[in-house]
Parts: sequence; structure tokens; C-alpha cells
Amino acid sequence: MKNFTLSAFLLTFIAINFSIAQNKIDSNKLFGKELTEANKQSIEETGFIRCGSSEYEQYLKQTNPNRATSEEFENWIAPKIQELKAQRANSPSVVITIPVIFHIFTDGFGPENLSQATIQAQLDQLNIDYANAAGSPFASAADTEIQFCLAKQDENGAPLAEFGINRVTTYGGGPFSTGNFETTYKPATQWDPTSYFNIWVADITGGVLGYAQFPDNSGLAGLNPTGGAANTDGVVVLYSSVGSVANPNPNGGQYASGRTLTHEAGHWLGLRHIWGDTTSCNNDDFCADTPDSTGSNFGCPTGTDNCIFDGLGNDMIENYMDYTDDTCMNTFTADQKLRIDAVMANSPRRMELATSIACNEATVYNLDGRVEINSLNLIDCGTTITPEITLTNMGNNTITSATISYFLDTDTPSTYPWTGSLAMNQSEIITLPSIDLTSGNHIFNVELVNPNGSTDLNPSNDIDTSNSFAAFYDTATIEFELIPDDYGSETTWEFRDSSNTILYSGGPYTNNDSTPVNDTFTVTIGECYTFTINDSFGDGICCAYGNGSYELRTDNNDVIFAGGAFDNQENVVVSVNNLSVDSFSLANTISIYPNPTTDVLNIKATNNNLPESYKVYNMLGQLVASKTILNDSDLAVSTSNYSNGMYFIKIEKEGNVLSLPFIKK
Repeated sequence: MKNFTLSAFLLTFIAINFSIAQNKIDSNKLFGKELTEANKQSIEETGFIRCGSSEYEQYLKQTNPNRATSEEFENWIAPKIQELKAQRANSPSVVITIPVIFHIFTDGFGPENLSQATIQAQLDQLNIDYANAAGSPFASAADTEIQFCLAKQDENGAPLAEFGINRVTTYGGGPFSTGNFETTYKPATQWDPTSYFNIWVADITGGVLGYAQFPDNSGLAGLNPTGGAANTDGVVVLYSSVGSVANPNPNGGQYASGRTLTHEAGHWLGLRHIWGDTTSCNNDDFCADTPDSTGSNFGCPTGTDNCIFDGLGNDMIENYMDYTDDTCMNTFTADQKLRIDAVMANSPRRMELATSIACNEATVYNLDGRVEINSLNLIDCGTTITPEITLTNMGNNTITSATISYFLDTDTPSTYPWTGSLAMNQSEIITLPSIDLTSGNHIFNVELVNPNGSTDLNPSNDIDTSNSFAAFYDTATIEFELIPDDYGSETTWEFRDSSNTILYSGGPYTNNDSTPVNDTFTVTIGECYTFTINDSFGDGICCAYGNGSYELRTDNNDVIFAGGAFDNQENVVVSVNNLSVDSFSLANTISIYPNPTTDVLNIKATNNNLPESYKVYNMLGQLVASKTILNDSDLAVSTSNYSNGMYFIKIEKEGNVLSLPFIKK
């Protein structure tokens, strides 16, 4: 199912990305964290931050309190490694193939719009490097028995036009800040991390070549009530680093041969830098067959031994987990392989990948129609939507007729009869009749019913639903709070009425001052307002250079919009009117997680404001489960006995109903 982000009736969010030539490198911080000594040196030596994974891990621990510390992770993985050693003495290991999806951020032009051939070259380099086929001179070098394949099908099982590639054009070609990638772009574009190794490729600001999310241990991390870091799991690399030794990227310089991704994939698989991000000679990467070092190496040095008393010889500058140039790298060791094996056998979202079928040829059904929401054609502060959808034939048989069922929230569905002729892979855009909106929060749903008067053989793509969108607000004031990032001098904002008159404004602010800024906007019933926040550098106010944010609230303290991760500018459009009824804004207080789910679906209610009941329906509209909610324990919905597929959970509170889709896997 595709989630459609709706710019909504009386609340519209517009993110505008402008291409900028600047490339801000903060010599002190990344993700709001102090740079490691290795990265400070990296900037001095190369002008780049070779790897941002260490700073990113600190950021994840701050934003995800349940995430394991390094010590906790090592205490967890050490016995797993010993168990594997004992097992391998009696039986050989097997090659694990990991499906890969490259999310390429592009406006369709320019060098960041990498070709299928470039992606294939990068994949080939990964497989060479992880198979110990790059010509390592070391006896300790090992085939990790990890290989990678380009996904052939998307999350719905439909065939990919370009294997392993998801071109993301929603946000333009960048450049993009690392903070925005974490808070906005990765969660919005990630594919199921239990089925795909997600790799985001983009024009990244700050001189960062790449960074990875270190794996979780199964006891602590990534499992907090908000899903933790699961929705950002993967690797981000600079587009110019994608390539191979045989086919280097023409824009990549000494980092053109694909070893940035080899390095970052190593972190994603549990490997640490060979010097352990310390200045001591104490085997801080927890691999006894990598010579100890007190720091990173650059270029292609020879005869460097930072720890002459460890008896292991010179620094292994050829190791993929050092900072040397791409063409100098050629080695993973046997102990590094064991760490990877332990992660792949035990770590959440890693251990499931071995059974993923994403690289299999997609199943093609005889009768398979797909419906997707293109646009709701919503005008700012308007009162109607005119949905535009796309009907696509994904099957072998020509589709000549179908019924389109559509509805808001839990309203009685309306139907639209369609006739035509769609051969396999052909599409048609259909404009549905306009729908009048009322106050409150809404979700638009569309479903394909009975193509050719028969049963669709692949119901997983027969339903699409919009994100929740809000109607007008009943408020006399709008409360505004801003927390600047470290570069407050770049931030300004304005609050305008429908005649474009500036009613309130603020900024620029003082650098390195996170003192909250508060203001109250007096508003008039029947008026439409636009709040605009600007960042002159183009990297928003969160989170690469401080955790800045802003929030707009009603006089009842209901959140209208909260943000901070944008590029040059972000706009929020708000209409003010009287509510026809005392509406409980379910969509602002209720959410579900994890989605997709395999066992338990959790309902999250803010401020302990419990809903009254829920009902679960399958795609045929049949009631699967229902429950009256009396306490927090009733918010856990067991889905273990559900068949795989899409469902809707309808959550009720004070006569209002919120309908949310979820997938059982």
C-alpha cells in the first residue's frame, strides 16, 4: 500500500526545496554531536567527513532512550560470537543474500540521478568486497559469505521497472541536510527493513560521505513504544561515492569506487572502525585479527604502525573499516566475519533478511488491478476535495471494467463505475466526483472492486488511503513556540493573512542560543492564514546542527503543526472557523505501531486519553475483532492469528471514529 501525504483542507503543509551551492561543514558537530577526532582530522585531510556513523549513533541514543549502549551491545554479542565459533567447528556456514533497494533522491536530472548501470556497478563492488575477491594480501582475510542482490519486486509484490531502484522525486534533487534525512525523508521513503536493506543515495550537505545505523540487540534496542529507530534503519551515502573500481563515479575523486557503501554496510552489519573510535591500543574494534591502532588513516600510507607492541604489525590500512582511499581497501578479516554472522543470526531486522523473497521474480497474476491516490486536488482553505486516482493493470488479462469504491473516514462508500481497456502495465487516471468536507480530521479511502466482474487475484494493491488531514480550527488565538538550532542567525518567520499582510514576524536569532521563543497570534473566524519559516542556509533547524523545532497550537493546546526538518522554507496554512460540533481530534491523539505488524498492533493514546473501543475489519469489510477499551492493556491488539494482508482498525471516542489501515505480515 502506498501512503499518500495529503496537503489538507484548512491545514496544508508545503515543503519547498531549493538547490543550494553551499556546503556547510561544522568543524565541531554532526547530528548535533561533537565530531570524533577521526572526523575532525578527516575534514583537515580531505575536506570530507569520511563516515558519520559514530556521531549518528550518539544521536540515536539521545532520541531513542531504549537503544543499547556500546557496552551493552558488546556484552550481548560476545557470547553469540563464541556460540558461532563452536558451531562452525562442526558445520560450515552458508552464504546469505541480502535484498537491496536504493532510494535515489533526484529531480530527474543531474549527476545525482544515478543510472541502473551505476547501481549495478555498486552492487557488484559490494559483492566483490564481501566475498574477499578484491585481492587482499592478508592471511586473515575472509569471505564474509554475505552477498547482495537488487530487489526485483516492491513491497506489494509488484515487479520493479528498475531492479533495486526506487527513484524519489518528491523532494527534488537536494542538497539535503542529514537532519532532514532522519526526521523526514528516511521515514517517509523506507521500505520494510525486515525484507530490504535500505540504502538512501542523495546530494548530502555538510561534506558527509555516508553514515549507517548500527544494528540493535534483540533485548533492548529499537523496540520502544514509538518504533524506535526501525523506521530509519539503513545506510545513507553521498551520490558521488556510488560506483566501483571498474566503473568509478566521475564526480567522486578518491571516493569514487563504491567503498563508502562497503564501509557503511559494515557498520550496518555490526563492524566498528578498526581503531574502535578511541586513542588506545586495546582492540577496541573487538576483532583480534585487526592490528590495534590509535586512530584513522588517510590516503594510502605504508609502514604505519600506531601500536607497535601488539605484535600484529602495521595498521591494516587496507581494511574496509579504516578511512583510507577507496583504491587502497581490500580486506575484511575472519573475526569481522564472525561479528557479521552473529548480527545476521540474532539482530532484529537483520536476521529476517535471509528469508526475504524481494529478489525473486514478482508473481504476475492473470487478473490484478491496482489503485493509487494521485491527488485530492485540495485548495488551501477550501471546502471540497476532487480525488484523482490511477487505475493500473498489473496482470496478464486485459481489464475492461471495474468498480471504484471511495469514502471519507467511516462514511458509507460511494461507487464509480469504470469501463475501458487496459492491457498489462497500462494505466488510466480517473477523476472522482467532488466531496464536501466537514470540520474535523479526515482520511480518504479508495478501493478497486470486481475488475472484469470477477475477483482480483492480488488484493494487496486494491486499497489506498490518504494520511489524516485536518479541517478548520475553532480557536481565538494560535500559540507559537520556536526553539532555534545552533545557527539561529539563519532563521526567520512570518505569519500572514489571506491578503498577504504580515501580522507577526520574528528572527533572525543569536547563534548557539536555544532559548525558546514564544508568541501568540490573534486570529479571526473565517480567515485563512499562512505561517512561513525560513532558513537562509537551506538546512532547516533540525537536527544536524542542534535539535531546533517549532510548534503551532490552538488556544486549547491542540497541536496544529510541529516541525523543524525542512530545507530553505516550510509553510503551514491554517483556516479558522467555528466547529459545527464539539469534535474530538482523534487523529492528533491516536496512532498505531508497528505497521506492518507480525504479532501485536499497539494503539498509542497521548496524555493517557484512552479511546473507548476498537474494531478490526479485513479488506472484505468483515469484522475480525472488536474490544471495549478499559485500561492500557486493552491497547495491544493481537494479530498473531490474522492472515497476511491489509486490515483497517476503527478506533472510537466520544462518537468520533478514526479509521487507520495496517498490514499484517
